[in-house]
Amino acid sequence: MPTLLALIPHPDDESYSFAGTIILAARAGWRCLVVCATSGEMGKRHDGGPTGTIVLGEVREAELRASCSLLGASERVCWRLPDGRLRGEPAGPRLTAELLRSEHPDLVLSLGADGAYGHPDHVAVYRWALAAWEALTGPRPVLLFAAFPRGLFLPQYEKCRGMMGDPPDPPPAAIGAAPHDLGVDITALRAQKLAVIAAHRTQLPGGDPFALFPLGIVERLLDCERFALAPGVDRDAGAALLAGIAATSPAEPAEVAERQDR
Repeated sequence: MPTLLALIPHPDDESYSFAGTIILAARAGWRCLVVCATSGEMGKRHDGGPTGTIVLGEVREAELRASCSLLGASERVCWRLPDGRLRGEPAGPRLTAELLRSEHPDLVLSLGADGAYGHPDHVAVYRWALAAWEALTGPRPVLLFAAFPRGLFLPQYEKCRGMMGDPPDPPPAAIGAAPHDLGVDITALRAQKLAVIAAHRTQLPGGDPFALFPLGIVERLLDCERFALAPGVDRDAGAALLAGIAATSPAEPAEVAERQDR
């Protein structure tokens, strides 16, 4: 049984980045493993429930379990590293290296170099994934990073700019700057992806999945999930894995496209 490993910084990062691809893989008989670095305990709570890092971390882990159930992910791991402080966290690189060596995934998905919208935790996990993958000896899995249309996440970037230092790192021009290499058509999974986003209710004003990010962003994430190849990953190998997932899924067929953002 092939294995898909999704490595994310916080509960909900799997939902908007590559939920559709995970759903397709699970339906195609893949073992899907979601590993989350933090419990998301430092975020804001939008459902009116009790706050505090301990209770919020517990709630967000429960929401991640609900999300994984909808995804068809058979396993979920939360490392409970400190939310908001992954940059420079010494355990992260070690845990990531151990994860890749022990699980032997065929496909690894994570956020890209821009962290979607520049969040330092997102960028840290990207660096862990790339470094651990590069350090592997022998056959390596296909490593793909979520890639988003140029500038799509700039409104969210502006909301989070204070996290990124002065001058901000990454700079605004880096957000969505990398053209994507591969894309998976998930239009048939629109409702399912929205349900996965909605599972993270404490992060959604009014419980509305479209309120996860500023107006217009979520809508753009419901037609195609875009990926950039890690340096050195063979494009044909990546395309073949995604095409196999799409072709063998009992759901309505999905397409894998090799294209560049214009």
